[in-house]
Amino acid sequence: MYIVQAYGTEPFVLAETEDYAVVYKPPFIHSVPLKKAEGEKPLPGFPTLLDWYGRIRKEALEVSGRKECEGGLLHRLDYETEGLVLIAKNQGAMDAILARQEQGFFIKEYGAVSSSPGAACSPLPGFPPFPQDSGRSVPSPIKSYFRPWGPGRRAVRPVVTEPGLLREKQRRNIAADQGKPYITEVLETEHLGENFVYFKVRIKRGFRHQIRCHLSWIGRPILNDGLYGGMILHGGAVALRAEGFSFYDPASGEKREYRIPPLSAPAISR
Repeated sequence: MYIVQAYGTEPFVLAETEDYAVVYKPPFIHSVPLKKAEGEKPLPGFPTLLDWYGRIRKEALEVSGRKECEGGLLHRLDYETEGLVLIAKNQGAMDAILARQEQGFFIKEYGAVSSSPGAACSPLPGFPPFPQDSGRSVPSPIKSYFRPWGPGRRAVRPVVTEPGLLREKQRRNIAADQGKPYITEVLETEHLGENFVYFKVRIKRGFRHQIRCHLSWIGRPILNDGLYGGMILHGGAVALRAEGFSFYDPASGEKREYRIPPLSAPAISR
């Protein structure tokens, strides 16, 4: 019997300076205050990751980000996703890192595990045919715009048509990265025995469920990700981990990189 294991069960601070904190988010906890979806139960005492860190450094709650509820949080992880999150502790750091992010200099890497290519994978509705590739077994980069999908708009689906070519009514629901498609780069793959495949991917600017949707689109849905057709194992979280990121220090201007161990064979135990 296989079980997907998370790196941790509670949040913790991996690294911290006067300007920012690198924090681990376990699965099954929201990044910021959101309307709770039916069936989702936050960890006792930890309503959201931002609440948890705000108890340690309340100044992070006073930072003004893209949205009022996000405080100093520079990027979100899905409720089911675990891994590293960057939090700004003052407005200067937030503005400096956001500016670099807009220029494509905040790079995030994720690890995901899927079942092996031979496993049956039923296509989900709403996915357009994947564009022809150069013959690679795993296409990269994976590019698309996005649109909401399904009950409560909980999921997303790729859109390949350039928004400017769509009718105005259709265009309203299309999400783009500054007018361009969102890009998921597949950096490497590794077979974990006969049953599973590890994917290391990279994004510069992300959209909600981007990696989950893109991997499902190429026929490699992530384990335990029922929303996108992944094989459901006994217990454990969605096999997606924000393993690391790099950015430029807002004070020194030097490049910083932070990582946690990748998803690998030991993370899937029998």
